Amino acid sequence: MPRSTPHPLAWTPPPALKRGCVRALGALVLAAAPWGFAQADWAFSLPPPGSTSLIELRQGSELSRQVRSLHGQGYESSGGERVEFAAWYRSNWTDMRATWMTPLSANTGFIWGLGTGERGPKYRIDPSLKLGFIHRASLARHTVLTVRATTTLGGRLREKSCTADYGDIGGVQTVNCRLAASTLEPAETLRYLFNETPRDRHQISVSLSHAF
Repeated sequence: MPRSTPHPLAWTPPPALKRGCVRALGALVLAAAPWGFAQADWAFSLPPPGSTSLIELRQGSELSRQVRSLHGQGYESSGGERVEFAAWYRSNWTDMRATWMTPLSANTGFIWGLGTGERGPKYRIDPSLKLGFIHRASLARHTVLTVRATTTLGGRLREKSCTADYGDIGGVQTVNCRLAASTLEPAETLRYLFNETPRDRHQISVSLSHAF
């Protein structure tokens, strides 16, 4: 059974520790986004102007994972042969994105980044370019408002079609590779080819922080 101390010792944190304690009073997030390695520090200060910091490095995107989710899927042809999607949607490289921040002043920074893209036999993710800014404004002695906005250009996922032989009834037609064995007409399946932009291409976040 746990025992309590009749007279607990009072402890008062030293002034230096009080001043160093940082608590977030509130945050308004319009679009969530990974801020990278230096996110916590940016609430109160940016690196000195003229320096450039790597703030994000990741391999793999939502569109890349969407394509890889097709691995393990497939269908049987009219001849009874198994057709695996992995042969069409494989890649030796996964889309990698790197983002940097270059301070323009003590309170404003320019955000920029690049994405390599990736490709496979039946798809392609275009290279991308990220542009944006971060700005901090002191509302009071220990209160800081931080605004961050970015947009990504490029990075679109595009899917290629296949050619299938439907025999005497349909002949040779262009079709969506994934839906060649579906009940849809070959021409109808082309409407479902991947042609998508990154879902996180536009990001805005606003945060309010206070230190005491």
